[in-house]
Amino acid sequence: MIPNWQTWPGFDFIFFDCDSTLSTIEGIDELARYKGKFSEIKRLTDAAMEGEVYLQSVYDRRLKILNPTRAEIRRVERFYRETLVQDAAEVIQALQFLGKEVFIVSGGLLAAVRPFGIWLGIPPENIRAVSLQYDHLSGDWWDYQQDQWGLRPDVEYLNPELTPLTQTHGKSEVVGSLLKGRQGRSVLIGDGVSDLAARPTVNLMIGFGGVIARPRVSAESNIFIKTKSLAPILPLVTSSQEQQKLYQTPHEAILKEGLTQIQSNDILLNYVGYKA
Repeated sequence: MIPNWQTWPGFDFIFFDCDSTLSTIEGIDELARYKGKFSEIKRLTDAAMEGEVYLQSVYDRRLKILNPTRAEIRRVERFYRETLVQDAAEVIQALQFLGKEVFIVSGGLLAAVRPFGIWLGIPPENIRAVSLQYDHLSGDWWDYQQDQWGLRPDVEYLNPELTPLTQTHGKSEVVGSLLKGRQGRSVLIGDGVSDLAARPTVNLMIGFGGVIARPRVSAESNIFIKTKSLAPILPLVTSSQEQQKLYQTPHEAILKEGLTQIQSNDILLNYVGYKA
């Protein structure tokens, strides 16, 4: 089933998850791989993303097992860039050309997610993730070693700062706070159950299965994308009038690619819970 583009509305506020949505990795899993603890951590991550356990029950547990330094967490940002999902940058650029406001709301680590988002052209004030507290008596604390951010890279993880994003239903609260006072229609794109939990907060929830297709997300999202590309997002969040503005611009190609993928039945539509 293809949307009727003549009546399909545009969306003003576009919220992306980060891990397995804008990037093909789960940052915490890659951090675990680097530290030789991949299998143990991935089991916990998958259980949380599939909704088998609450995210809050594994979030701090994973970090305690890994005990990462600030420098190790910043390595994840490089991994994000190297594993950018197909057409993600082009879609974001086209959305911003149309005047859409783009956000990242992620349960990932802020020190990796924020520079990755800024690299994609998203304003830092539109990026939310989990900030960490560090043990400033760890590492060579007597050496006052600093990096280009003016912070010591060798300090080790202590605790996550208090944020709803370490909880399964927390993303809904954060998205809601970002929408407060804004007038317009909103859409959230993500791959996990924590994204699905935010569905009541936005007008449209789009599940992304291009990295990993989670059965519950496929079944309960308003729209579910099966292709490995984010190109379908562009026509799915724009009206026919907005799409016309993209023709004869550098963004025409990515719009056409998105339309082609939709016409190839690479998306599933389920309007249960859809707020027009």
